[in-house]
Amino acid sequence: MRSATSYFNGTLYRKTLARFWPLWGLWALGWLFLLPLHLLNWYFRVSVWNPDDLRQTLLQEALNIPSFLASGVFLAAFFAVLCAMAVFGYLYSHRSACWTHALPLRREALFTTQYLAGLSMMLLPLLATAVLTAIVEVSFLPAEHWGEVLRALIIWLLVQCGVSLFFFSFASFCAMFTGHILALPAFYCILNCLAWGLWILINSLMTEFYYGYAGTPGAMTVVKYLTPAVALRDAAGWWTWWGAVETTRLDSPGTVAVYALVGVGLAYISLCVYRRRHVETAGDVVAVALVRPLFKYGVSFCAGLAFGIFTAAFFGWNKLSALIPCIVIWSVIGYFAAEMLLKKSFRVFKAWKGGAVMAAVMLALCLVCLADVFGVVNRVPAADRVESVRVNIDMGAPYDDGQSLNATITDPAQIEKITALHKAIVDNRESDDGTYDSRNDYTYVTLSYRLSGGGRLEREYHSVPIFEDDLNTPGTVAYALEQIVDDRALVSLAYGFDSILEQGRLTSAWLERLEMTDYKDRYKDAYVDDCRQELWEAVRADFAEGTIGVRYLFDNSRERYENTYMTDLVFGFSDYSIASRPGIEVSPSANYTLEITLTPQAKHTLAVLESSGIFDEGYALAPWHVAEIYRDIPNTTDLPQAERLG
Repeated sequence: MRSATSYFNGTLYRKTLARFWPLWGLWALGWLFLLPLHLLNWYFRVSVWNPDDLRQTLLQEALNIPSFLASGVFLAAFFAVLCAMAVFGYLYSHRSACWTHALPLRREALFTTQYLAGLSMMLLPLLATAVLTAIVEVSFLPAEHWGEVLRALIIWLLVQCGVSLFFFSFASFCAMFTGHILALPAFYCILNCLAWGLWILINSLMTEFYYGYAGTPGAMTVVKYLTPAVALRDAAGWWTWWGAVETTRLDSPGTVAVYALVGVGLAYISLCVYRRRHVETAGDVVAVALVRPLFKYGVSFCAGLAFGIFTAAFFGWNKLSALIPCIVIWSVIGYFAAEMLLKKSFRVFKAWKGGAVMAAVMLALCLVCLADVFGVVNRVPAADRVESVRVNIDMGAPYDDGQSLNATITDPAQIEKITALHKAIVDNRESDDGTYDSRNDYTYVTLSYRLSGGGRLEREYHSVPIFEDDLNTPGTVAYALEQIVDDRALVSLAYGFDSILEQGRLTSAWLERLEMTDYKDRYKDAYVDDCRQELWEAVRADFAEGTIGVRYLFDNSRERYENTYMTDLVFGFSDYSIASRPGIEVSPSANYTLEITLTPQAKHTLAVLESSGIFDEGYALAPWHVAEIYRDIPNTTDLPQAERLG
């Protein structure tokens, strides 16, 4: 006896597939071009141009089939919503909804049949493509390679099917909550990117209110996995490594499997919602009454932040006193816009109470941020709680490769100096009165702490004012920064002296901006490769004595110009890591460089340059013309050079 409860109708399934054949036919045609026809194209091209490499080329193309998965994620995301619009399109008009639900089929049968029809539109073409591709591979490749090429093809098929299952289930889930055909792709796109968009909005808001805020470490990992297209694109990456044996693998098959299981769960939830969906909601933007308040207040919140921040930025209103009203006003506008969509009418101002509530909520949110109730701005970790800190600090002049300290600090004494600088920046954040003084300057500091217990804290400070009068005042930014630039170990980290030869081999050396003795104010570069090793050892010796690599916080100071040349010495290095890859030839030219400004006190380096004969060829080290620079400016040097060099 036939079961009284049916969850599938074969006739409806076949009718749906036949009705929308152009959709799945286009999907199939695209993959036919990408896989089997692509391999055939390579076969005929290479067989004519280079028949000796035919087997190797075709094998390589077959093994690289999973590399199409990254683009296949976005193709699946696009076609999934089209298939959902096709198979569930009867829900979006009163006539078709009433006619379909009048059929002698249970709702479970209707949903399951249409869901499987839409899923088949995506999966069956993939299966057919895989079969045709396998036929091409076994036809043109030797039997000893069948195992590896079919393995790559099966990986592509399983991952692409898993991705398609998730996106179609997600599109079906969105289809159950709306009664309008155009709302489905809108909701689908918004929900796919909702986590990313919310994070950007909230992060932008906190950046405006919290001085130095640079995001919440670890949050981006959560946001990534709540943004399916991004997570699946990264998970479907096909990587190749060069080593003793070339190996390839999928980046994260586990992530794809989890999303496929989530797709099955979304399909079940969609069925549960479909059972209780009212036919009368056809044509409504939101078809489920329980979701309407969430839609309304969600639109209001996002509109307030997005358009509020955009409006303030568009008009250049940099003060919070202008940003807060923009956020509140746009949240109210967003509330009434959502109300219009729900009621399909412009007569929505009777719902002013809800708009007032949203205005109050957004105002309270802004005031909480403004008052820094949670102490975000003033949070400076204790030095003994810091395991390491990644820093990017402006080390002042001269502008060579020691200008920026970009390194990970683990030494407790150095960490204490970093936290002292952080505290000084926070405590003196209101010190800039906007007036310009040529003796003062600005700096930048970026900090990423790794705390004991696994916590992290990140801060970014741009255009931090430093004042020359504060150099001897503890607790000021200038004083704290001076302790860092006077630490020779930190300056050595900035230049990279201790690690640069571990990464590469010294290949060249040259001087930039040498002055030509026959012509004033004419400069030229010159190579000194013959003595590059002697120069490197001399620079290291001068650095150890503190006569080269000295940093100056204030560029516009007489001391800085009197004790540095315009001429820089540049070393070129080749990269060992590149040279270690098999089959890759590295040219003798520099892969990266180290630039250091010369000083009159660098006796070892100057002696090597003198013995090289470079100065006998009409060149000289170019000095700064201090008398012309400071013609109308008094001497601002506050420390003698000998005391400065320690």
